Amino acid sequence: MTDVITLAVDNKNDIHQEFIDISKKRVLIIEDIGEMRLMLKSLMTSLGYSNIDVESSGKSAIKRILEKHYDVVLSDYNLGGSIDGQQILETSRKNHSQDHSTIFIMITADTAYESVVSVLEYQPDSYLVKPFPPAAFFRRFERVQKQKKIFESINNARKKNDFEKMEAQAKAIMTQHPNLASQCLKIIGESLYARGRYKDAKSHYMLIIQKNKNLAWAHFGIALCELKLGAVVAAIKKLEHTITLSRHFLSAYDLLADAQESLDNLEAAQSAMISVLEVSPRSFERALRLAQISTQLEDWSTAENGYSRLLRLTRDTSHEQVEYYYDYLKCLTNMMAVGSDNSKLADKFKRTLIRLRSFGKTNPSALSNSFRIEIQQYLTRDHLGEAVKSWKQWNRLIKSGQASPLSDAQKHTLKKRLGLL
Repeated sequence: MTDVITLAVDNKNDIHQEFIDISKKRVLIIEDIGEMRLMLKSLMTSLGYSNIDVESSGKSAIKRILEKHYDVVLSDYNLGGSIDGQQILETSRKNHSQDHSTIFIMITADTAYESVVSVLEYQPDSYLVKPFPPAAFFRRFERVQKQKKIFESINNARKKNDFEKMEAQAKAIMTQHPNLASQCLKIIGESLYARGRYKDAKSHYMLIIQKNKNLAWAHFGIALCELKLGAVVAAIKKLEHTITLSRHFLSAYDLLADAQESLDNLEAAQSAMISVLEVSPRSFERALRLAQISTQLEDWSTAENGYSRLLRLTRDTSHEQVEYYYDYLKCLTNMMAVGSDNSKLADKFKRTLIRLRSFGKTNPSALSNSFRIEIQQYLTRDHLGEAVKSWKQWNRLIKSGQASPLSDAQKHTLKKRLGLL
């Protein structure tokens, strides 16, 4: 560790001579291995950074990253939990919690990452494969800083929605730095699209493809333009081709599902969600969408799979919602109604119901909904006695104010179904 710090000090002045107030810049280190956390923090501290947050899990890191802006994020790829570094990167870029000025460096022991990083939709600014010497870290960090400095004027223009300036600056940078042409061409396309010049943006992307037909992001850009121009079928073909070129281009699946849904092709939209979850299995938003589409199709088996995944991914996070449990219980009830394995489903129902009532114990509406679906489940299974017991328990909670009340009409209908009138 001493050698690392010494080398860092030797490189500090060279690497940061043009940067001011480094100590005020925010750094987030995301790493589940304690020794590696200490090493990365020592590297950054010795370079002059002092405002450093450290997280050991993906869940806590995402919470941090959505709450505040960071100038530098160093994240391990495989964090050993339900959220990996790539998902953290995707979340921060999609939610714009970290703007384009943020340096995001991925650190991984997975050499397979090298083979896919170039076709990932959300790419880190750089990555390092463990183990790496400190000198390699400093070289990579300096290179990224220089590139961020080159694009600084574009990032400032983007913050102000000055898209014309973005385009002009991108063209100038492309002339001065031909090696950055790909990034500049992306920015020009982004600028044209943001200004509503969809035909021009489409032409721009088509010219790019003429020179390199395998650029997934250019095909995706054309699809975006086609949708704005009302050519939904053409957009679908482009999105399918984008996915063929890069199965990791996650937004292509999302947009493909949107396009298919706009044509009422729910089976095709469902298929897109199934495919994207094979690539990005830890996305709770996509699990929810799969469940909702499958519910519309009354494909209860696939809906159950989606809701089950959703509950696992959101449990004990800020995304956990009582509605997810209620919808899952309705899905299980529908599966029982069509004659699935009721004993196994009943066990899932019971465990989920316990969790719902624990999670929503201070929510009177959630408690009432839990009893409503429990009674429906018992009636579906012809367990009238259990349904009546559930109603009596529910009624006691209503009288005590712990569960939300029913209207007279609702109470009459329920009692009639239970044979209590």
